[in-house]
Amino acid sequence: MKNFLKVLAGFVVLLIIAGVLLISRVNTESNKTAIADAVLAATGYELIIGGDLSLSLFPDLGLSLADVRLKNPAYPVELASTSSAVLSVDLASMLSDQIQVREISTEDFHANYYIDEEGNSIWSIAADSGAASAPDSDLPSASSSASSSSPDGQETGDVTGLSVERLRIANASIDIQDLSQGARYQIDNLTLDSRDTNIDGRPFSIDLQFDYENNGMSAAVPLAIRSEVVADINAGKLQLNDLQFSVTPMLVSGDVTINGFNFSPSYEGSISAAPFDVLVLLESLGMREGQQDLNFGVDTDKLLSFDMRFNGTDEQANIPAFNIEFAGANIESDAQIRLASDLAPLNVSYTVSAGALDLSPFFPESSGDEEPAPAAAPDSSETSPQLNEAAQDQPETELPVDLINSMTLLGEISIESITASGMQFEDVNIFTNVEDGLLDIEVTPISLLDGGLRSTVRLNTRSSTPELQISLTADNLNLVDLAPYLSRFNTLTGFLQLESTYTASGNTVESMLDTVSGNTAFSVSENSVDIGVIKQVFTAIAALSPTGEAIQQWPDVMRFGDMSGYVLLEQGLESKQDVKLRMDNFDITGSGQIDLEAQSFAYDMLFTVLGAPHPQTIPVNELYHNVSWPVDCSAAFAEEVNRYCRPDFTQVREIFTQIGSNALRNELQETITDQVPDELQDAARGLLRSILN
Repeated sequence: MKNFLKVLAGFVVLLIIAGVLLISRVNTESNKTAIADAVLAATGYELIIGGDLSLSLFPDLGLSLADVRLKNPAYPVELASTSSAVLSVDLASMLSDQIQVREISTEDFHANYYIDEEGNSIWSIAADSGAASAPDSDLPSASSSASSSSPDGQETGDVTGLSVERLRIANASIDIQDLSQGARYQIDNLTLDSRDTNIDGRPFSIDLQFDYENNGMSAAVPLAIRSEVVADINAGKLQLNDLQFSVTPMLVSGDVTINGFNFSPSYEGSISAAPFDVLVLLESLGMREGQQDLNFGVDTDKLLSFDMRFNGTDEQANIPAFNIEFAGANIESDAQIRLASDLAPLNVSYTVSAGALDLSPFFPESSGDEEPAPAAAPDSSETSPQLNEAAQDQPETELPVDLINSMTLLGEISIESITASGMQFEDVNIFTNVEDGLLDIEVTPISLLDGGLRSTVRLNTRSSTPELQISLTADNLNLVDLAPYLSRFNTLTGFLQLESTYTASGNTVESMLDTVSGNTAFSVSENSVDIGVIKQVFTAIAALSPTGEAIQQWPDVMRFGDMSGYVLLEQGLESKQDVKLRMDNFDITGSGQIDLEAQSFAYDMLFTVLGAPHPQTIPVNELYHNVSWPVDCSAAFAEEVNRYCRPDFTQVREIFTQIGSNALRNELQETITDQVPDELQDAARGLLRSILN
């Protein structure tokens, strides 16, 4: 972008020079060639004038070009083009210290900024191009220009004044593509209008409007920037007064001052935004689908306003105050940023504090009494090869490895409470630290559901493949309070204790999810469990029993002295998982996996009723103690709980057959022992084995 602005500034000066050259030329084609040669010699770019060229000398020096195109000889893509360009200069002012430009205007201006996969820009000029300065050039170098300033930073000479009565760009567009980053941006319908533009310290206005679109937006976003500008190039000062930046429905206003940009730049300013609807802004930016609002008027619960003060130099930036009014609370923050140098990396520190945030208006209201919607059957038309290919073509989200390795950060977030859909998190404190390629996040105990929740996160980017470690601990969470938010928990009450530890590795978020491994151990004290699903499974099993079992006599709700279990995960969220749940003498073990895309699960489980010495909370015939019954638990998340699990009847029949054979064998063995003479018992047992086998 810096090169682009440099080229534009040089192009304006070259047009003025070319206008003077045209006075001594008659042939139009010669004039075009002269201008093109001047641009090529000065910049290394090819200028093509495909349309008419007209020149006026009185009362002002005027130059008008049609169908103008700019190219880099090394690339086929045009750098810029315009259907018309007009330059008008007060001829007499060119002989004075104050150059007076009457008008600079373009129509249908378009620019391309393209970077290929190797990071090469089409605006880059080879070192041996015509734009390279010769060693014996009489033109002043950058270093000699810099030396025109005295050691204490004071200028030794003034820059020639320049003012433009009318600067106008109409219907312009800019296409920005960076294949190395997978990014594309588009600016359309750009209009720029400025009156009495100057660098002499006189105020002038600027009005810029354009439509912005990136490759992830469904629609372009109209943006507008307006300001009163005071630019004094000799004093090294730039002021943006009454600055306004608008994007529906947000209007940001403020003032910015830049001092000493000729030698030691510094800046200061303040900006603020009146209350605006956050959800409408997200819709404007394409980050949220538009929804019809049935409530007329402004919902004050969703409004946000802010004000910020900032200052800095070329070495550091400070935000002494950044205050936000949002979700019924005042959020106060500050930050200090010290830019990277040869001796130290980028250093950032910040603090954020907030009162009671109520985010409930941003979440749909839910009730524990609502039944989940039935799972819809998959539509094959929605999983066409084209959609699958589109999903696969989406670029993976890279982790900010380079940033973490190139900075140090220390910050703290403190929030009195956060309320969302009735659930309240209190005493939220989050500490972040980045140093030597390590990102550490610590969440100190948060009061939640009559208990506590704490967590730590560490991302190690020192190695070629970043490694992630996450731990989560929950203490005495009251499941009764959780039931209104998760309807599946209305079958269980008690106090949850949970310990989770997981690791992952990869350079992208997707690769991290594919390598997640770890375990979660849990227990529920003072519990009360609705065993409806267990009764349903064993009722179906008992239907195949020769003797039958009074399963329906079991109570619907039971309390267990020991209710605990674990989940083991290896190589990704959708990989095979091992699960175990123990409730006194009832044991559930198995393995399976979750399909997040299909919103379903499939597990092969074993239900076992254990015998002594375990407490016999669930009573069954001793004949069925320690027998593992195969159960298929597979369903969509949205299905009813009573449809989650069902016995594998084929294997159940085989088990009953085996149990019957074992019972008969045991009974005959006892008969032989009690009634057959000792000398005949071995022969009788051999005969029994041959018959039963």
